[in-house]
Amino acid sequence: MGYALFTARKTYYCNMINQINLQLDQICQQKQSLLNLSANIADGKVTVDELVSDPMNFNNYMGFIEGSAAFNQSEEGAGNLVGTIGGFLTNKEYSEQDAAILAQLLDESLGTEYAKIQSKRLTAEENKLELQQKRLETKLTAAQNQLQAVEQAEQKAIQNATPKYAGIA
Repeated sequence: MGYALFTARKTYYCNMINQINLQLDQICQQKQSLLNLSANIADGKVTVDELVSDPMNFNNYMGFIEGSAAFNQSEEGAGNLVGTIGGFLTNKEYSEQDAAILAQLLDESLGTEYAKIQSKRLTAEENKLELQQKRLETKLTAAQNQLQAVEQAEQKAIQNATPKYAGIA
């Protein structure tokens, strides 16, 4: 009967340890995914190669592209700045090539600015995952300690249950 209890407890703690390790692996994968996303959007652009090389983040990339376009049109972004620059260019009689170069520079700087905003959001998510990971590591350590205690108690019970002979007289 005692051995069945020890076996049940060992099975319980082994399962708990496996579940926690699975959760820790998932968190590590999420953190890696966030790092890939952060690195790829840091320049303010998302290329086809970046989309293809990181399919797990496809929805995040699409969200970044849409958000960046919306940011560029907003008051906070380039909405009124583009109009002001356009008016400046037409008044000063710059060439279309100059206007295209300026528009490209503006688009790149706005993309980088939006990427900075998104990087702060990604950092916050990464910090949240870091806290979850630390909590799980604490649970893992406690479960491993409990498993070790059960195994030691089982060994002691086995030793106490085994008859001892002083030898043949």
